Amino acid sequence: MLPWSEILSGIVWFSYSCFFEWVAHRHFMHHPRFPLKDAFRGHMAHHKTFRGDERFQSEPHTHPGGVALRWYAFPGMMLGHAPVWLLIQHLLGVPIFWGALAGCAIYFAGYEYTHYLMHAPQGHFIERFAWFRFTREHHRLHHQYMRCNYNVFIPFADFCLGTLRR
Repeated sequence: MLPWSEILSGIVWFSYSCFFEWVAHRHFMHHPRFPLKDAFRGHMAHHKTFRGDERFQSEPHTHPGGVALRWYAFPGMMLGHAPVWLLIQHLLGVPIFWGALAGCAIYFAGYEYTHYLMHAPQGHFIERFAWFRFTREHHRLHHQYMRCNYNVFIPFADFCLGTLRR
């Protein structure tokens, strides 16, 4: 059985990931800043391909490129956070590392999966849920206006930070 600290850590770091996504998206994917200039270029290409109109989605059951983040995004995020998790674990004296890793990994996987389905509908059961339709429209508005709705997966940080547009 997992210690309570790992479970709590997973919840905290899952929530943190929502704000991390918002900061990365707003400040690095929409502005060419070091060290993530490549993320900016890839994201601008994504916005040119997938617009806020009828071009937001590809044809159903196709597999377009330019939807997923770069191959190194996930390992980079996990490796970049690992020293922080280890330091916090050391300072608190309770295990939090694996919960933090799991919370961030689950958030990232949810982000990639739902973002892909938003732009490349596949007829998956997830696409039938009201929350998915809400987040897809939330993300479509980001493609239309670009200075709002920076969260893709869970728009909690948009709500808290005043960038939520409906």
